[in-house]
Amino acid sequence: MSSFFERHPEQDLVRYFDGELSPRRARKVSSHLEACGRCRAELEELQNTLAECASYKNVLVAQMPPAPEPWRDLNRDFSRIDESLANTSLLGRLSPLVHSGVPRWAFVAGLAGLIVLLSLNQLRQAPSVQAATLLRKAAAVSQTQPRPAHRIRVRSSRQPDFTRMAGVQAALVQVAQAQAVAALFQKANWDWNDPLSARSFEQWRDRQVHKTDEVTAVQNPQVPSEHLTRIRTVSTDGEVETASITLDTDNYEAVSERLEFRDAEWVELSEIAETSTESAGGSGAEPMGVPVRAAEPPSRPAAFSPAESASISDELQVLHALSGIGADLGELEDVSLSGGKVVVTAPGLPARRQSEIREAVANLPHVALEFTSVAPVSVPSAVAAAKGPTAGGTTSPIATRLEKHLGSHAEFDRFSTQLLDLEDAAMKQVFAVRNLAHKFSPEDEKRLGADDLKLLHELSRKHTAVLAEAVGSMETVLLPTLSSLGGTAASVHSAGHANWQSAAEDVYRSGRQVEELMSQMLGVAQGKASSNVLPSDLMAAMNELRANLDDCRKTLN
Repeated sequence: MSSFFERHPEQDLVRYFDGELSPRRARKVSSHLEACGRCRAELEELQNTLAECASYKNVLVAQMPPAPEPWRDLNRDFSRIDESLANTSLLGRLSPLVHSGVPRWAFVAGLAGLIVLLSLNQLRQAPSVQAATLLRKAAAVSQTQPRPAHRIRVRSSRQPDFTRMAGVQAALVQVAQAQAVAALFQKANWDWNDPLSARSFEQWRDRQVHKTDEVTAVQNPQVPSEHLTRIRTVSTDGEVETASITLDTDNYEAVSERLEFRDAEWVELSEIAETSTESAGGSGAEPMGVPVRAAEPPSRPAAFSPAESASISDELQVLHALSGIGADLGELEDVSLSGGKVVVTAPGLPARRQSEIREAVANLPHVALEFTSVAPVSVPSAVAAAKGPTAGGTTSPIATRLEKHLGSHAEFDRFSTQLLDLEDAAMKQVFAVRNLAHKFSPEDEKRLGADDLKLLHELSRKHTAVLAEAVGSMETVLLPTLSSLGGTAASVHSAGHANWQSAAEDVYRSGRQVEELMSQMLGVAQGKASSNVLPSDLMAAMNELRANLDDCRKTLN
């Protein structure tokens, strides 16, 4: 299941826990943790893992035998020791230590340390061994019992959703979005003819030199009483940074898959269950690249029967209700159609907020809420101390110039806090409007009734209006300072967009560019731009964001 929003400080959580972030970055991560249950859960899991490691170490130390009293004479026991060491290969390799005159207590301590290292190495490799075993079994089953051509749903970070047939040649791909995703798989040397399979996943995994694996049991969204097995592999090599596959452990068939590329692209594949009607009708002849929404029910009619399944109209109604209480601005992990329901997933929310969400969607049909309780995370003292202003100076050249321009570190800290708060508020709206554009493509809009279409545009206009206010506040605070630092940027005129969905995608792209450059200017992140060029680059990015946003609002009116 994909994330409802994609901005999570995953790479900063460990540094946040260790108190190694700068005060500004620590405040931003802390603010994100207050609103994001997923990241709170990850931080709690990190704490639990470190606590278990510390406990395991204490147990080993407690069980290690104390150093014995000095031996008066070891010569009489050398023959017995040699005989016992010769019986085992490991101890036999250590026998030279005994003959070299090493004290007995040092020999025992070294042997215990070696056992600890071997145990830790075995624990570290256990998930990798388990992952390799499961994939090998699943690949073997797929070879002995090959599946016929079947449909899979394809979702990606930049293309509209579509379905394709697995088990047929990629030459049948006919639409642009399918070709774009196929290019990603070819670039990663991943079999696009059979992308959702244990065999393809195993082949990719075996090519990774430096990798870590994680094997977990997950709930089957279609049958909650059943569990599936998910294998997640993180690699430091190649185009794919993280890949995960979910297997049905009863028959070892691949159910879903997610690939995360190093350039922030992602692709999700999921199996589409074939109904008896589809099987009888010969759906295997369906060409690759058919939009996903074509297989879903039409827009909800006025008279709604309880027996009907959820449609994109119901999904829109749920999103509108959640937007009314501000729950679509980072609190939700996912809102999607699944199993005839509109499934709302939200981890780590307090009971009061869960009640508000239940009340907001209480009168809507076909809604399934999935809440995950997460215990509150205690912030280490080192991190808590880092949240307040510090007397230290900035580190990057551009941040040093900015601090000098503002007159003091305290003023720089106030300026940074104000900008980061405005940027965070703006990016929440950016992700909200982009999420709507991804869920409701121009093709989907043609299937919506007049009332639903009006509701969708009203919801999109609300997000873009709030975003325009946030961008205006950022311009008021930021542009004069950039000009004082020597920044110049010509005005940007949008080339025009065919629809608001494409404009929303450009709003997202330029918004992320502003976010990245602003973080570099404030010393929160490192970048390649020099301190002399960065003010002009940031001004240009701000102008481009404004132009794309204005164009998006025009296409919605």
